[in-house]
Order: sequence, then C-alpha cells, then structure tokens
Amino acid sequence: MVNLKIDDKQVCVPEGTTILEAARKIGIDIPTLCFLKEINEVGECRMCIVEVEGRRGFATSCIQKVEEGMVVHTNTPNVIGARKTVLDLIISNHPQDCLTCIRSRKL
Repeated sequence: MVNLKIDDKQVCVPEGTTILEAARKIGIDIPTLCFLKEINEVGECRMCIVEVEGRRGFATSCIQKVEEGMVVHTNTPNVIGARKTVLDLIISNHPQDCLTCIRSRKL
C-alpha cells in the first residue's frame, strides 16, 4: 500500500494506482476529457494536471502512478490557470459543431 496526501487529505491506495484514482477514492474531483478507463489512458488532453510537491511542472493525474509520501495539489491557482490555457488551446482547434454533434446527445 502507498500513503500520500492529496489536497491535505491522507489516502492509502494499492501500488500502481494513479493520482486520479486515488483522488476519486477520497471524493476529490479532477476534470478529465480524454480519460476512459481501460480504453484510452494516455493523458493527451492534459485537463487532469496536478502539482506534485518537489517536482517541476505538472503531472498528468490519469497516468501518473502514486508514490510513497507524495503530496499532490489539485486546485491551486497555477493548476487552474494551466487547465484554462489547455482548454482554450483544445477549443481553438476544435470544430464548432458540438451542439449538433451526435456525441453530445444522450443515448
């Protein structure tokens, strides 16, 4: 088992767990776009980024495995700003037909 802290909450999860899975276990919501469990776990959209103390840059929580003693921050001003930039970049190169796209309709 691996012990870590996410947003000042202690969590203990099995080795091999991602930061995203650990956060969900304790009720912390991290936004995702491309993540589909067991289908598409590549971390390409970067919407699930988090800060990990002691590391430069951001970690992609859907693919980053937890480590013993890790301290993760999911909602800092830097993280929120980076997510907004990522979303702006995604939208800038995305077809503007979302409201009429078949994928936006409930099945």
